[in-house]
Amino acid sequence: MNKPTRILCLLLISAGFLSADTGARSSWQIMTERAQALMKETEVEIDNRLIQTYQGYAGVWTNITSTASIKRTCKEDMCDPVLFRLVNELNPSQNHIKKAGLYFVPFINKYLDRLKDSGIFRQKVTLKKGQYVWPVMGIRITSRVGNRWGKIHGGIDVAASRGSIVVGATDGTVMLIGDQGAYGHCVFVENHDGTVAWYAHLTDSYVKVGDKIVRGQIVGSSGNTGRSTGPHLHFEMRTQQGIILDPEHFFVLPFEEHLKHAQDFENETATRNKQAKVKPSN
Repeated sequence: MNKPTRILCLLLISAGFLSADTGARSSWQIMTERAQALMKETEVEIDNRLIQTYQGYAGVWTNITSTASIKRTCKEDMCDPVLFRLVNELNPSQNHIKKAGLYFVPFINKYLDRLKDSGIFRQKVTLKKGQYVWPVMGIRITSRVGNRWGKIHGGIDVAASRGSIVVGATDGTVMLIGDQGAYGHCVFVENHDGTVAWYAHLTDSYVKVGDKIVRGQIVGSSGNTGRSTGPHLHFEMRTQQGIILDPEHFFVLPFEEHLKHAQDFENETATRNKQAKVKPSN
């Protein structure tokens, strides 16, 4: 076992994530395998306004304001009506959307290929298992964990325009959705590591209780619901016992570096999209 892996194992034991119980194999062998799995890199895609994910499907959320035909909503060259009914939990024989609200439109592969040819796709980042992604692009951090106005501020505030995409910082299960007083409209997620994440002051949520989410998947859009001085995301992390954690210790990049990467991706995407629309001269 190399030194970095041994150190990681010791840290995981002290944090309670690993057990020293040997079983049939040596404890070091078990811990090495688990530590190496955590250190394995994987590619993560980040949802944006044009391509989002839900239940493992790529598509986009749309707000249906009145009754509408499923056939008209789910255009033939974009979406499969059968899959549309499935992911939105509609009756298989239903032909019309009877209730206004948010619905997920899953794209067919041919439409995804067209988007890719136009230079539209999701940002990809390489992370190790357990590393968190920033949940919102935002503008700047306006408040961190610590004392504020004589009280404990339990999370980080990222200023972001109303309607900005908010994604899952890590894999987890949606625990609760709804109004939480001063926190406004919230999505609470039990993360894969046992911590609990609060996504607060949201305008909309794009998940339901019990959903399994992955890093980079859209969970909502930012706003200023609840007690808020302006549109932003309040992101808070706690243990199961309610102890406040500092989310910045879990992110792979400082916010400023994350913001630069996100802006570079948006600029490159805009350039590719513009070039794809320009027809070559004969």
